[in-house]
Amino acid sequence: MRKLFIVCSLVVALIGVAALNAGATPITGNISFSGTSSTDNTDFTLATEFTSFSNVIVSTTGGNGSYTPDISGQSVTMTTFTFSPSLSPSPLVPLWQFTHGGKTYSFNATSLTISSSISDSITMGGTGMAYITGFDATPATWVLSANNSGMTQSFSMSTGVSSVPVPAAILLFGPGLVGLAAMRRRFKK
Repeated sequence: MRKLFIVCSLVVALIGVAALNAGATPITGNISFSGTSSTDNTDFTLATEFTSFSNVIVSTTGGNGSYTPDISGQSVTMTTFTFSPSLSPSPLVPLWQFTHGGKTYSFNATSLTISSSISDSITMGGTGMAYITGFDATPATWVLSANNSGMTQSFSMSTGVSSVPVPAAILLFGPGLVGLAAMRRRFKK
């Protein structure tokens, strides 16, 4: 039993070291956009798709995360999509994208849920993958709010990343396995 415990401990340690050496660099922080949009119906309770986005810019970036230095004012390309009855195309590749300083920033939406819809405003969000050149693809969430004000339909959107990096997850998992093995050994005695 002691040999099995030692072998399991070594395997877990090697996995942890290999994960650290892999150099995973997940994306952190958040980014927000604003601009004008059009839908297939000005009444959001009847609308089913965004038909255009224009004048889209980065409005804010997330403090000290991967979206620094501050790139406010950067032009952004948004992809039109259907939101009712479901996200189409799915996945939406990319939902948004821009290039700044030799890096490409983008986000692929994989899910969509409408949280609020009244005649003059709609709020929706979902999950997807965030991408930045030089970083690992990272799971993230997105939220988009649009409203009609007079003859203009404006929207704002944010993407946020808050995940446990893979090496850290493995390192947290490893000690847990070692602890379980030690408890099993104690109960056998």
